[in-house]
Amino acid sequence: MPASFDRIADRYDETRALDESVLQRIAEELERELTTSSRILETGVGTGRIAAPLQRCGFDIVGLDISRKMLSRAIEKDVSTVLLADITALPFMDDSFDHVLSVHVTHLIGDWIAALQEMSRVASNRFVAVVSDREGCDVRAMGRVYEDRCAEMGFEVAHPGIEEQDIADVAAPFRTVHVADVEDGMSSAEAIERYRSRTYSDQWNVPDDVHEYAVDGLLELFEHGSDLKRREQISMMVWHVEDIRKGLLELRR
Repeated sequence: MPASFDRIADRYDETRALDESVLQRIAEELERELTTSSRILETGVGTGRIAAPLQRCGFDIVGLDISRKMLSRAIEKDVSTVLLADITALPFMDDSFDHVLSVHVTHLIGDWIAALQEMSRVASNRFVAVVSDREGCDVRAMGRVYEDRCAEMGFEVAHPGIEEQDIADVAAPFRTVHVADVEDGMSSAEAIERYRSRTYSDQWNVPDDVHEYAVDGLLELFEHGSDLKRREQISMMVWHVEDIRKGLLELRR
């Protein structure tokens, strides 16, 4: 089963810091790609940060997640239809939706093949992913220091699944659209605190002694450092569902 974000539901949106204008641009790009009469399933809807603006654009959207607390936050944002369920065993008939939307989800799922099979099963038309590239981001560089320190202690920090952009290795998307470039700042102290408090899901299984060693390394390098730049390039990738189905068949051969 995918990781539940109950433990950080109250601060999740802080870790995905996109302002309303960027979220609206994502919604507008999706509106250009998909008709508002479409029925859409967003798997891993979380706090509704994508579903809410889509709903305001007129989309009929169902949000699914395994975290009850995250869904509560989505309801607070007036996402009208949410469901507590597992992405690897979707409770829907074949072709129940026109499209499926996935945003920062598949890397959390060990059996990501089962998840892709289920998402492509319940959609009749398109699979859409909103993806992020954080290379060159100072905060991401801090994350690599954390990972390297964990590796020194013999522990590999890794998510169990694959990033949405890596689904291109299963099937080629027929369209990739650049949506936005986001840049803002964060103090070194705030960034260190996020790692210290295990904000990020790939930290949750790190043993306590390894985690403490890694955080000590961050303090040594960054405690008195200047503010960090956060850079994120956001894109939308679109697949024909049938292409993903065919790609999954090839994987099984």
